[in-house]
Amino acid sequence: MTSLEISHLTVSYGERKILDDLSLSINSGEIAALLGPSGCGKTTLLRTIAGLVHPTLGTIRFGNQLVGVSSLVLQVNKRKIGYVPQEGALFPHLNVAKNIAFGLRNVDISKDEARSRVSEMLAMISMSGFEKRMPSQLSGGQQTRVALARALVIQPQIVLLDEPFSALDAQLRNDLRSEVIALLREHRITALLVTHDREEALVAADIVALMREGKIVQDGSPENVYQFPGSPSVAISTGDALILDAQQYENGLTTFPLSPDAPSSRVVATGEVVIRPEEIKVHKIDQSSKGIRGRICKLDYYGHDAMLEIELDGTSRSIQSRIPGPVDMKVGEEVRVEHVGPIRFFARA
Repeated sequence: MTSLEISHLTVSYGERKILDDLSLSINSGEIAALLGPSGCGKTTLLRTIAGLVHPTLGTIRFGNQLVGVSSLVLQVNKRKIGYVPQEGALFPHLNVAKNIAFGLRNVDISKDEARSRVSEMLAMISMSGFEKRMPSQLSGGQQTRVALARALVIQPQIVLLDEPFSALDAQLRNDLRSEVIALLREHRITALLVTHDREEALVAADIVALMREGKIVQDGSPENVYQFPGSPSVAISTGDALILDAQQYENGLTTFPLSPDAPSSRVVATGEVVIRPEEIKVHKIDQSSKGIRGRICKLDYYGHDAMLEIELDGTSRSIQSRIPGPVDMKVGEEVRVEHVGPIRFFARA
């Protein structure tokens, strides 16, 4: 177990900066999720941590050990990094046991110790008896388990996972992700998971770091980045969000389309508010006088909950509300809506 400290890391290809003054800290035994769109530099960051890409500026430390700086890079085979690439990337000509043992070829241990470690890994991933199977004989989930075992067999300081579940169907992805995260937590392994799936980041990680154009724009606990986004774009990255025009007044009040009448005070700032759909409460007309009138124009039912789209009276604006199931409302029904939750105001520059 070890911590990971990345400080002011820059990676440039010619004039183009792939990583730009990026800093991130992960404590020993923590799992961090790196969340961002394709092309923002997530995989480049993993490859730089692993030693496959040399930094232009900045430092990388594993605990107290300096492993990466522009003038000195510790060799890949000396970093004790476990790496799980996209779709597992098993060697098709090697059986399961030999795939797992591949990482031990540069480790100074006996053949008996190597066999013992492979057996331990197979038991850990619940695949004892699969030693002689070839990758083509495995399911997608089994291939991912073997790739994880190959990463863990070297007893790494840190494990890097590059979207390892992206090729799996939804139910298998959820089940296998839960298994892998439980395994990492049980053994208190420091891990960095790259994903573009916001639900996966929130569910799996102790820390969520949001990347944009080679930078970390916000990081913190899943609850923190979801409830207190640093900008509207961060809010959208971590979950469904309504972005509404708003005004802030001298007396501290903020108004937006779901607010009561504007106060008799001077406007000091204009901008936007971020509201989560679950913070929009919907009432039947005959059961409440609270809120603004509207009409349900769309209803997406998911079983455990539903997403309503509601047109507000007197405006061309529609908003979304997430309500728990069972749902006793229907499209076309007149309702009242109100906002119950924090007001996240962002002034326009």
